[in-house]
Amino acid sequence: MATRTYGLMSVDWEERVNFDRLRSERLARIKQLLKASEMGALLCFDMNNIRYITATHIGTWAMDKLARFSLLPQNDEPIMWDFGSAARHHQLYNPWLGEGRSRAGISTQRGAMSPESGRAEDVARKIRIELEERGLLDEPLGVDVVELPVLFALQAEGIKVVDGQQSMQ
Repeated sequence: MATRTYGLMSVDWEERVNFDRLRSERLARIKQLLKASEMGALLCFDMNNIRYITATHIGTWAMDKLARFSLLPQNDEPIMWDFGSAARHHQLYNPWLGEGRSRAGISTQRGAMSPESGRAEDVARKIRIELEERGLLDEPLGVDVVELPVLFALQAEGIKVVDGQQSMQ
């Protein structure tokens, strides 16, 4: 009797890795944890957490940059902000994100963007708008990891930031 070979290459004669199921089960798991938490939404800057929630990736070169970010609001689908070209790539090749959920926008890249660039404030404004539209502005926002300028900008927008890292663990 032959042994199944679950290679990464897709074939039409057997089911190997079911990526649709992988994506949907990951997202369902974190949505369930978010629902059971005190948080109104979860904001992630860690690439591993972003990949877990959105099933997007832009290469290992960006693993420690904290440049891209995603927001998972209660009872909604994730929103992803990334470099403009990467956001366009996600729109074209990641249909599971849905229409309008991959957007251009970056954070401070671990201080590579000067404070005068206003990146931290831009991130906070984007998040406030999304929370406000969903009636979640007064709910705690869980954040996995954050740079201090972004944290201060979120707080300046009236957002209560709490530990969201434990949910992603």
